[in-house]
Amino acid sequence: MTAAASSLNRNPLDLWASRRIGIDAEELTRDAIAAYQLRALQQTVAWARRRSLFYGKRLAALPEGWPPALQDFTAAPLTNPSDVAERGHQFLCVPQSEISRIVSIESSGTSGLRKRIFFTADDQGLALDFFAGGVAAMAAAGDRMFIALPGEREGSVGFQLARGIARAGVAPIPHGLVVDPAAALRRMDEERATLLIGLPTQVLALTLERCDLARRVLRRLHTIVLCSDHVPQSLAERIRCSTGCKIYEHYGSTEMGLGGGVDCLAHTGYHLREADLYFEIVSPQTGEPLGVGEPGEVVFTTLNRTGMPLIRYRTGDLSRFVPGPCACGSPLRRLERVRDRAGNVARLGPSGAITIADLGEILFAIPAVHDFNATLVPGSPRQLQVCLYAPHEPEAAVDEAYRALHKQPAIRSACAAGVLWLNVSSQRHPFPATGAKRTIKSLAPISRSASKSSNSTSSVPSLLPADPRYSCAFPP
Repeated sequence: MTAAASSLNRNPLDLWASRRIGIDAEELTRDAIAAYQLRALQQTVAWARRRSLFYGKRLAALPEGWPPALQDFTAAPLTNPSDVAERGHQFLCVPQSEISRIVSIESSGTSGLRKRIFFTADDQGLALDFFAGGVAAMAAAGDRMFIALPGEREGSVGFQLARGIARAGVAPIPHGLVVDPAAALRRMDEERATLLIGLPTQVLALTLERCDLARRVLRRLHTIVLCSDHVPQSLAERIRCSTGCKIYEHYGSTEMGLGGGVDCLAHTGYHLREADLYFEIVSPQTGEPLGVGEPGEVVFTTLNRTGMPLIRYRTGDLSRFVPGPCACGSPLRRLERVRDRAGNVARLGPSGAITIADLGEILFAIPAVHDFNATLVPGSPRQLQVCLYAPHEPEAAVDEAYRALHKQPAIRSACAAGVLWLNVSSQRHPFPATGAKRTIKSLAPISRSASKSSNSTSSVPSLLPADPRYSCAFPP
């Protein structure tokens, strides 16, 4: 914690928020935040309606100065990811010459189109400011942060984070995604890193390396930040136990402008970036707003963003606002850790369904497992293929994973009913260096006869090639 934050006895993120809002830290209350957000929403709506073709039509019927109160904002229509994918340029509120960064990301819809998110230089500066403020909650001047995130391109998350934390007096060590754990550990040792930020599975793999170099590097670390993907509690606990480090989680997305929220020492939810984003929770089915504590879909509106503002944008993330005050004393609203995404459910038949989060909690509790992928092949029976990355004890990992998965109620019931065939396999190489978020991949059906032709899972396509020496298939 910085000296300024300590003297004020406030969460350092409060200092960032109060400065952005334009008030003293002692004046940062829920009422002050709400008053600021109402003014910012009115300005955002007016700007988008005047400058954006998409919102000019979508918000045409709203009166000047709308919304009159925060509770009225729910009358504005929701913005879907497919709207951005299909009509991205219509969201622009400035000439293309003022756009300094365009990010293309895969759409979660079925159109096959890629979403393109546009940022001005000032829009990108908001993320730098948030990173500088957020890192103060977990670092001190003189710390050295190893950034295991994509950072080769200007404006990428690693690039922006490096620039932002430098403002807070923390030395950035840009590295990029981990391709070779041993090489990453050597760099961390040479640079004397004291903090580490990266994807959950890649950080886990680094902390599980079995060598003197790894032990020396991990002894020097005091804090690890996990970001860019769902963080299973079982995975975070393994990292905590193997390193003794403080573990923080960051929540955000490209559409949010990278930063969305970060947890504090109380670890009871992400404190949200409320000076730049207005968050809501709505019903995934109806879009109706939900109250504090009720689980639903996360929706956000950008504040102060001029290039491509987003109004009531549906993230697909499922969470809830945590009720009550945080033990750290911050008035910034908290979002419970995001566990699942709307629609990201694998149906196993009449017996039920599972999500990638269900699999993650089970599989990352197994000491030998560093990563995994899952593939659901429809047919009669359905086939759930789970391929583990377990470089040290692949055979033991397969046996333990099968037993653990078969205890999961939906899987156990589906296997007993004869509608699911569970396949578990393991592979040693290559190291899974992708930055893609984990999902349960669905494939086209394959014939049952082809599936039974081998006692390995090699007949079922996989994101990670299974080693037939460490594979077992369990028909119904």
